[in-house]
Amino acid sequence: MAQEIIRATYTITSSDIPKAAALIAREMSLGVKKTHYENQSTKGFEARVEGVSDRSRKAVLTIDVPCQNISSVYGLLLSIAGEISCLNILKTIELTDFLLPDSMADRLPGPSFGAEGIQKARGGLSRPLFITVIKPSQGLSPEEYSRIAYDSMVGGMDVVKSDELLQEPFEQYVARLKKTLEAAKRAEEETGEPKWVMMHTVDIPSKMKDRFIEGARLGSRIAMLSPAASGFPMLEELARLEKAPIMAHMAMSGWLWHPDGMSVRSWAKFMRLSGADIVLYPALQGTLKARRSDLLAVKEACVQPMGKARRSLVAIGGGMHAGTMPVHAKIFGPDFAYLCGGGVCAHPGGARSGGKSIRQAWEAISEGVSLEKYRKTHKELDQSLEAFRTYV
Repeated sequence: MAQEIIRATYTITSSDIPKAAALIAREMSLGVKKTHYENQSTKGFEARVEGVSDRSRKAVLTIDVPCQNISSVYGLLLSIAGEISCLNILKTIELTDFLLPDSMADRLPGPSFGAEGIQKARGGLSRPLFITVIKPSQGLSPEEYSRIAYDSMVGGMDVVKSDELLQEPFEQYVARLKKTLEAAKRAEEETGEPKWVMMHTVDIPSKMKDRFIEGARLGSRIAMLSPAASGFPMLEELARLEKAPIMAHMAMSGWLWHPDGMSVRSWAKFMRLSGADIVLYPALQGTLKARRSDLLAVKEACVQPMGKARRSLVAIGGGMHAGTMPVHAKIFGPDFAYLCGGGVCAHPGGARSGGKSIRQAWEAISEGVSLEKYRKTHKELDQSLEAFRTYV
């Protein structure tokens, strides 16, 4: 079998950088202690330190890792982000980036539909995918939930989804989906635009798969998963079914984005390789922690060549409303998904007016008109900008 190499980059702090680098390479391939049983065959799996940029007790390491036997996201995680994080010679270690050979990337699912598939299913609409996060997050009946969903879609939103917090028995999950799919169908008939209901399968792993399959059977054309909570391989499992595009939600991922974890760039690559058609990252000017440099890293990770992997669509969310759209449109143009919870559902005129305000904001951007000018002739946008002048 020909040798294949992953080039992994780590940022570490340690009192002994050279020793730490050597131990990392050994631990991630053959084991820290050399034995009498190593031979020409085992040597083919030995990781090698290819570069050390040493700045006193902080360094950037480049390590080449043989990967000819890796065929799953689980295996990839264990190989480049596994037990090395526990080495006691390290104060911190971050998986900063990694590059896969095309042959290895092609063994992983990647997006089943990708940004291109989503665009085609939308009929080629040249604008962002507008997604309503139904609020309040929990406690609504299927009837109440579907009514809010309908109003927001008639107002102009493309997709409705539950908050990641919503948990419900299987029977209620099905009942809510059915009601909301009926609402989406009515909204689609009235507006002439595709309207989708995003399913989120919160359960134990085997039942998550059952819920995913049932949701797709009922007619849900898009799904969501929080891979940091479910485990990255759960995303891979659902993606390989190729039932619906999947959005990788960032819930719990903030626990990973630390100097003793993995970079946002590495996380976004894992999401795409695991099968995320959409990758959700915290928005700028919102209620969640976000950095422009990290958002740009996510954008790059979602489109850079990785074997035959399709491009992923970047989604942003967290305290979004009509007034926070321009900064993101400057970064992405029309090619992103825009999630709004309170920015639609807490609009003074209700979810229908909230949806209208989002579409009016995009109209203004498309026409090159400032929101301040456009609001003078568009009531729903004006109400949104006034109501969410201070969001929280």
